[in-house]
Amino acid sequence: MRQPVLYIAVAILVVATGALLIFGRSSSIAGLAPAQFANVAYLSIFALLIGASLAFGRHRVNARLWHIAVWLAVFLILAAGYRWFHQEPTVVVPSDNAHSTAI
Repeated sequence: MRQPVLYIAVAILVVATGALLIFGRSSSIAGLAPAQFANVAYLSIFALLIGASLAFGRHRVNARLWHIAVWLAVFLILAAGYRWFHQEPTVVVPSDNAHSTAI
């Protein structure tokens, strides 16, 4: 058994899918809405696989730290881009008592 982390990730996926199929119509699963539970399960699999590849890789410790820094930078750039892309536009509305200087 060379990669037990892969088996753990598949087990998480199977258990989460089973829980969603069984309890999907209820109001909450483990205190979360079904959509939130699905997102948590989905993202935990990615975190497990990325973390395992960084922790159990064949590289030296310095290379692993470099890879962690690169993944963190990618995550922060994506989060900042998402935040910037989905921000509400700023609209300036003149007030009634504003003076106009029409030419």
